[in-house]
Formats: sequence, structure tokens, C-alpha cells
Amino acid sequence: MKNTIRKILILLGFIPYLYLSAQAPFLENRDILNIENWKFSKGLNNQGQHLELNDSSWNSVMVPHTFSMDAINDIGYYKGQVWYRTTLEIPKSMYGKRVFIRFEGVGQEAVVYLNGKKVGKHIGGYSAFCFEITDDIEFNSENLIAVNVTNAPNFKRIPVDDALFNHYGGIYRPVHVFATPQCNISPLYFASSGVFVEVKNVTKNNSEIEVRTHISNLSSQNNLKLKYVIKNAENKIVLESEKPFSYSKTDSVVVNRFNIDNPILWNGKINPHQYSIEVQLIHDKSVDKVIQKFGVKTFKVEADTGFVLNHRNYSLHGVCKHQEWKQTGPAVTNEQLKKDMELIDEIGATSLRLSHYQHSDKAYQLADDSGVLVWAEIPYVHDWSGREGGNAKQQLKELILQNYNHPSIIVWGLWNEVRAWDGEKTPAVVLTKSLQKLAHKLDKNRLTISASDRGMVSNMGGITDLQAWNKYFGWYTKSTNGLATWLDTSHKEHPNISISISEYGAGGNIKHQDIKALQKPKGYYFPEMEQTKYHEDSYKILKDRPYVWSTFVWNMFDFSVASWNRGGTRNLNHKGLVTFDRKEKKDAFYFYKANWNKSPMLYISERRHNIRDNEVTTIKVYTNLKKVSLYLNNKKIDTQKLTSDINIIRFKDVKLKKGDNVIKVISEDEFLKLDDEVIWKLKG
Repeated sequence: MKNTIRKILILLGFIPYLYLSAQAPFLENRDILNIENWKFSKGLNNQGQHLELNDSSWNSVMVPHTFSMDAINDIGYYKGQVWYRTTLEIPKSMYGKRVFIRFEGVGQEAVVYLNGKKVGKHIGGYSAFCFEITDDIEFNSENLIAVNVTNAPNFKRIPVDDALFNHYGGIYRPVHVFATPQCNISPLYFASSGVFVEVKNVTKNNSEIEVRTHISNLSSQNNLKLKYVIKNAENKIVLESEKPFSYSKTDSVVVNRFNIDNPILWNGKINPHQYSIEVQLIHDKSVDKVIQKFGVKTFKVEADTGFVLNHRNYSLHGVCKHQEWKQTGPAVTNEQLKKDMELIDEIGATSLRLSHYQHSDKAYQLADDSGVLVWAEIPYVHDWSGREGGNAKQQLKELILQNYNHPSIIVWGLWNEVRAWDGEKTPAVVLTKSLQKLAHKLDKNRLTISASDRGMVSNMGGITDLQAWNKYFGWYTKSTNGLATWLDTSHKEHPNISISISEYGAGGNIKHQDIKALQKPKGYYFPEMEQTKYHEDSYKILKDRPYVWSTFVWNMFDFSVASWNRGGTRNLNHKGLVTFDRKEKKDAFYFYKANWNKSPMLYISERRHNIRDNEVTTIKVYTNLKKVSLYLNNKKIDTQKLTSDINIIRFKDVKLKKGDNVIKVISEDEFLKLDDEVIWKLKG
């Protein structure tokens, strides 16, 4: 099958530049092809790379693609090998240049072949990788690209098991072939942009930035220059400079320092201002150009008063997020990622834990633009084998170097719920100490963090700069009151340790509306109102403790766990505030929106509990308005002022009539008229 890209090239006469959904911004100024159309075959096959193989019977698929939808749809969970194949012709605009192939993400391992020859191998399902194919590409004929992919278990790869989330397989993020001049800003340094902007010594009047550019030169020319142009968010030039340099190595790093006068700070939701830096490598008559965005900010964490952004206390209340949707698994589009961020913005979150692995570059871009502060992490999760150290270090390098310039990222997560029962000699402890050193070698400004499900002090604790805890008081324990006790006792006994709650949450199935049938935490009935009450009680505890420097709801969206059979839907974790398909926002979503989002809102809770047994009921409303009136069947019942510190108004002892009841709430603000309405039926 011929690639759609090839057809376009033929029709357009090999136009010199094709901008086709380049997810990584640093590719946008290069000749680039987006490779979408592939042939696919599932199962063990040792011949998939061969030119003479007849793949006419293989399935046609579009990349991004996953072969693991069976895990979501309860029709099995294939863990093994597959093949992808495609052909393409290289456009004339790439002749005489260096040609590369870059994969944004392949789950979980990939071996890449070009025209039958092995190009390279990558292990790790969440980060990008890039290979140069200049010497093996055929410029005057079709080229066969074949990729052997597997998601089979591998104890030398993190994560070593899938007890907490699915290990999807497939080429589930975009693939690009692109070209650069012979002398380029290297795309091979861990598949990064090759340009790293380190912000230093930020004051009101000045900010120093150090720009490190990785150069790769295969030409004979060694008198080169770098041109820098820095622009603010309004696209106005704030700095322009040219720096000649003499080149003596095939690969080298050029470092230059600049000062930005009166810097505009990247200030979270208040003002997520970003600068852009354009770096041009000028070599004879050729130019290689990379543009990166970055932000200027300072931050720290205080054990007593919480998070400080740009010298002011800043509330970090947010959510955790997995990458997949019910409709597509992990093979999400930019539009789906934008939808996710729109929902995160709507709820009013100021922070986001992108768990438990590296997400797509677009996810971090959206956080940069919206001002949401990000916890980014590697998939060192739960269990360990003692043999995964090399891959964990590789994935940490990829996470940091591929996402170094994103201003939204404040911490690098090194592990989640990893236990070490045998003290300091436990391989997990030894590895974490190595990861800690590596993270600070790669990034001197950001902090490291880990998420524990143990006590305040543990064998794995105290290694990363910051420690956070996954606590589910009221879901896996009897009462949410345990959270208050644990927090206060922990802070009193360990006053110098900054406390973050990295996960808290409860299951909620919107189809379950009978609170008396509750079966938590591992049963088959998770009524939505139990989830809602859990969040009301937990948030009230958390919001009044300023020493808790950040909190993250688990989870923003329902997600798939293939081994689970809980809450009435197989293969699903129901702890999301939004359903897996993104079609329904649960009541708990609106509870947080009323508390986190300053935009006026009004919402009747328990609306899906629309078949009622009791004649007398309480109508609960989430709102940030000062005064609200209740109407029942077009008759005004009551008006109440908002006195709750968690933005709840309760109209008690409301008497329903048999049959349908129209319940309506209206704001009592003369300048702002909001209303919400539901219909509840009282059984006769």
C-alpha cells in the first residue's frame, strides 16, 4: 500500500516543506513527512522486515494506532509481537540532506528496519526516539519501513507489571521522517530539540538565561555561527544576537548566555507568559532552525506555608491524569488532548500530575499555555525486579531532556508506590539514589519527587527532594476523618517535611444511584453519591491545612485496568471525575468546579438519582453564588445565602409529589441570572 504522503507529494510535485501535524515544535521548520498509513499484522513473525514479504493480506491502519483495545473492550488482552510496514518515496527537497525518522511513542518496545536493514531499537513505551537513516534511504525509489513492536512483559523495562494501568501496544503517537542540513542542531540527543534554555538568577529587573545547543556537523565547514532571536508572548523581539564559533568535533555543545531585562514571569493561571527562542545554525548557505518556548519563574516549597511561585504563595490543587480515552485507548489525537485540558481548566485545577509515565509533548504544551503546573514522572511503579535500572535511567533522561523547556513542569517524579522491605541495600533504594543524582545532573533547577503509599518514614522515603503520599482515607479505610488525623500528626512529628497528597479519590459509577447498595472498595456497586461525599469531606480537610503544599485528585478521568472487576464495569477504574469516554461529568466534578473555578456556577447535585422512594428529601446545590432560590413545580420554596466554606447549599425537608417533579434553582443576583433544572420522579 502506498502512503498517503507519497500521493500528496506526487500531486504537488514534491513541495519543499510539508507541515503535517508535527507534534514536536522543533520539527516545524524542517522538511517533514507525517507517516500515517501502515499495514499491520498481529502475532509472531520473523519475516516482517523482508522486502520480498507479501503483506497484501495485512490490515490497513492509521497511525496513531494501538492494538490493545481488547484490554478496554473485555475481549482479551494481547501481550506480544506485532508488525507495522509502510512504503514511501523521499521528496526531492530532501536530496543531499540528512534524513531522520522519529517516533513520538511506541508501546512498549520497537525494532525499526529500513529496506530490510535494522536501524535501531528502543525500549520504553512513553518517550520519543529518533534514528538517522541517511545512509540507508533510497532517494530514487520506494523505501520499506518495518517496525517490530511488542508489549510483552520485560523485567528489564519499567514498569515491570501492569497491575495499576494497561501496558498498551502499538505505534500510538505520530511518526515523522524529516531532513536537516549536513550541519544541524542535533535531533539525536535523546530525541530532544537539541536546544536547552536554563533560566538563572531571576530578579524583577533581570533574568539570565543559558542556552545550550547540541551541534552535529558532517560537513567540512568549521566556521559557523549561531543566531538567536528571543521574542515575548506578543511576538516582539526582546533580544537578538549572533555568535560565531569554530567547530572541531563531529558533535559538540555550544553554550551562550544572555540577559532578559524586566522579564515577564510565567505565573501559573495568573499569567502563563512564554518567551520563544529561535536558534539558527548558519553554515555556509544552509540554515537549520529550531524554535522553543520557555518561561521565566521561580518557585519553592515551604514545610509550613506551602508552595511559593514567584515569591508569592500559590495554591496547588489539582488532578492526576492517564493518557487514554475509551474510544481510542492511548492513541489520542491533539483534539482529544485539548478536550482534556479544557475540562481541567473548567474544573479550575492549578496543578496536574501526568501519571504514571511520560505523556505526549502536546500535553505539556497545553499545560504551558493554560498555566497549570505539572508533575512529570517516569513509569517506575509499584513492583520492581532489580534488573530495570538501565532502562529506568534511560527513560528518566528521555523525560527530562525531551521536556526540559516546558515552563509548566516543576518536579520530576522518580517513583510511585515502590516498596523496599530490606532497607538501604534493596535494589529499589539503590536505583532511586542513582536516579536522584541523574535528575540533578540533567536539570539543576527543578526538584525531584516520589509518591509513597507507606508512612511518613520508610526505606524509600527521604531520597527525593520532596515526598508525597497516596492516601485514600474513607475509601480503603472506614472514614475520611483518618486523613485529618494523619496529616496533623505527621506535620507535628515531622515539621520539616513538606507534605503533598499525590492521590486521593473514590470510585463512582454514574449508573449506580442507590447509596444503600454500596460495596466499597472492591465490590460491584459504587454509587455516585458516595464518591461525591468522599470528595466533599476530603477537600474540607485538605483546604484548611496550608502546610499541605499540593493535592491531586485521583483521577480526572476514569481509565482502564484490564485485571480489575470492580464497580459494575470490568476493566475500569471508576475514580475519575469524568467518565472514560469524556461524555459525562460526575457530581464530584461540579463540586470542585464550585470551589476551584471563580466563574459563577450553579449545579443541582444527585441529578441522576431521578427515581425517588422518599417523599421528603434534601436538595443539594453546588454554587459560588451568594444567594440561590429553589422552585418546585414552578412554586418558590425557599431562598438561601451561601454560608458553607465548601460552596454547598442544602434545601432540607423538600416534599415531592407523586410522579414527575420539576426542581429548579435560580441565582438571586440582579446582574447575573443563572439557573439549573432537573426532573425527579417520586414512585407512587
